[in-house]
Amino acid sequence: MKVKRKKFPLALALIILFSVVYGSVKIGKSISIRNQKLEIISGNKKEISNLKLEIDNLNSELENSSSADFVEKVAREELGMVKPREVIYVDKDKEKVSNKDKFVSEEKVSNNKNKDLNK
Repeated sequence: MKVKRKKFPLALALIILFSVVYGSVKIGKSISIRNQKLEIISGNKKEISNLKLEIDNLNSELENSSSADFVEKVAREELGMVKPREVIYVDKDKEKVSNKDKFVSEEKVSNNKNKDLNK
C-alpha cells in the first residue's frame, strides 16, 4: 500500500507540472498574438491619420483649383509650361537630379516651349 501512495502523489505532481507548463505556453502565445495585433492596429491608426491629412490637403487643393494662381502653378510645375518670351535659367549648382528626372523635365520643357498659358 505504501508503494501506491508514493506513486499517486508523483503522478499528480507530474500532471500539475504539465498543466502549468502547458498553460504558460498558451498564455505566452496569447500575449504574443495580442502584441502583434496591437502593432497592426497602431500601424493602421498611423496610416489613417496620414490618409486624413492627405484628404484634407486634396480637399484644400480642390477648393483652390479654380483660382488662376493655382492653374499657373500646376502648368509650370507639373506640365513644364512657360509664358511667351519667358526664359528659364537652370542652376547647375543645385542638388543633382537623377538622370530620369532630368530627362523628363528637359523633355517637358522642349515639348511645351511654345505653349501659351493665357489660352
